[in-house]
Amino acid sequence: MKLVRLLLPTAILAATLALPARAETHVSIDLGLRLGAPPPIVVREAPPRPVVVDTRYAAPGSGYVWVAGHNSWRNGRWVWMAGAWVRPPQPNVIYVEGRWDERSRNWIESHWEVAVPTPLPPGPEYVIEAPPPPRQEVIIAQPGPGYVWIGGYWGWHHHRHEWVAGHWERPPHGHHEWAAARWEHHGNSYVLIEGQWR
Repeated sequence: MKLVRLLLPTAILAATLALPARAETHVSIDLGLRLGAPPPIVVREAPPRPVVVDTRYAAPGSGYVWVAGHNSWRNGRWVWMAGAWVRPPQPNVIYVEGRWDERSRNWIESHWEVAVPTPLPPGPEYVIEAPPPPRQEVIIAQPGPGYVWIGGYWGWHHHRHEWVAGHWERPPHGHHEWAAARWEHHGNSYVLIEGQWR
């Protein structure tokens, strides 16, 4: 009997501590969220209009994402899924709401997609080593009317200065003048300002 008295409180405590973990798992399973777009399902009827207004409560911790209440196609019928905080399956993913296409009658369930970072535009690269003096170039004959000579310059490639030879080029529409590439001195380093049409 003493053993039962000792084990019963321990079992209740263990069950209480396991509740938050079970609730989080239950939410994720109920929402049916998966990584990557699931195949579309043919559904003859449009999802009903939302009638329930979600009450957004405080997040249970950092890293959770709020998934608003929405309709979901389950077992051959529309089911309302209440809003909930869920943990993404991995870092750098975004939640994508389910969508129904009236024309094709296709339903694509809510899911997670890997966020593709937008590449940053190339910025200036600061170089400690000063560029060598410009080379003397022989300007060959103009290949035709309207061509502009693009003078050679020292570029920065593969962590070293490399000479980019001059050449003739036809200006793009609306441009007539070439602003030559140049190196600017900034403190203890140099930055290459690429040439451009004006």
